[in-house]
Amino acid sequence: MTINDIMALLVEELTEGEIPMPLAQEFTLANVWCDLARLAGEELPAEAVAVVGRALDVTYEPVRRGSYAEHALQFAPAD
Repeated sequence: MTINDIMALLVEELTEGEIPMPLAQEFTLANVWCDLARLAGEELPAEAVAVVGRALDVTYEPVRRGSYAEHALQFAPAD
């Protein structure tokens, strides 16, 4: 999977999530890094997760998601 493939998936996901004009939105690098790793099916980077979790005051853990890649992950608030 190429960077362009993963970015296209992220834009599609944001659009379906009702984020208007996702390419014109501002996101932290930590959020982008976590999303790209998730969509590529890679382990989420601990340093980026720490920033995202702290910024949202929520603890996140990876959860399986079947619609993108076989081993893709998505953030879900921990119970």
